[in-house]
Amino acid sequence: MEIKKFETAMIKDVIDLWNESVCPYSVYAPFTEAVFREKFLNNPQFDEDGLVVAYFNGKIVGFGNAIYHNQGKAPSETPGYITCVAVDKNYWRKGIGTTILHTLENFLKQRGKTFVRNLFFNPVKLEWYVPGYCRHEHPNAPAIPFNSPFYFLLLANGYNVNGQEDAYHVDLKNYCLPDAVVERMRANEADGYTITIYDSSKHYGFDELFAALKSEDWRNQINNNLKKDKPNPILIAQKDGEILGFTGPLSTLSSGRAYLAGLAVHPKAQRRGLGKSLFCMLCEESKKNGAEFMTLHTGVTNPAREIYLYAGMRVVQSFAIMRKELK
Repeated sequence: MEIKKFETAMIKDVIDLWNESVCPYSVYAPFTEAVFREKFLNNPQFDEDGLVVAYFNGKIVGFGNAIYHNQGKAPSETPGYITCVAVDKNYWRKGIGTTILHTLENFLKQRGKTFVRNLFFNPVKLEWYVPGYCRHEHPNAPAIPFNSPFYFLLLANGYNVNGQEDAYHVDLKNYCLPDAVVERMRANEADGYTITIYDSSKHYGFDELFAALKSEDWRNQINNNLKKDKPNPILIAQKDGEILGFTGPLSTLSSGRAYLAGLAVHPKAQRRGLGKSLFCMLCEESKKNGAEFMTLHTGVTNPAREIYLYAGMRVVQSFAIMRKELK
């Protein structure tokens, strides 16, 4: 067997290998040539030495990718990522995956990396399908799918589970607001708290909300939306015009997936069920907006999981955040 650097002439064989020997045995979505080029070759962080193939008897029998993003820091301060290791199903259990993996680890060490940590910060975003649903697609695998061939390969080569991300899903085609949410919203309305669409002529306080939540990321996402010629609607919780919570913006992706940038309630308005009401209303309004489903992921210990389960979402796939020190 020989390990070679990827060349564009190999692209069809590599895509076929992925689609035939990875997708049927995991949750990952298939590649097209356009998708492969976008994910890897046109990625701003792409390093040609980090995309390799395995040859045996003149045939491509495997490939793998490693990538990194220093973010202006010393290489040792940020992780390297092993995006994937794929082996032709007819050549499993012959040590090919391990050889590819070690090649990628050596590449990362040569780039100054001291550890690998596989999670959603990887610059390469791999789509995956919700098990049991046709084409319900999430745009980024948050880590390594538990009990997948890739998971067992990493586990056998010194990687430890360093955390867990759970992926949630709800089918929106027949979604209805839970009775308990309707009752809670009525009680809150009696106290002046309502869930509505943001109107700049009536509502104020986004900056104060994001300052209280200490989240510049949410501030930037909402401000970027509001700068559009036609901003997407944002659901808010408000009292007397003051914004006390938000979710959205309301947008439906081409896959039929409802978009979600964030969900939060001001500390002074918490413990009124506003977070649950906001999220359930997001599901309801997303259905009206043409969305067929919603997916998201969060850490296994994140208290927000209570909101998602309350709204009718279910855990459909768990992912292992995996780490290895490079010596």
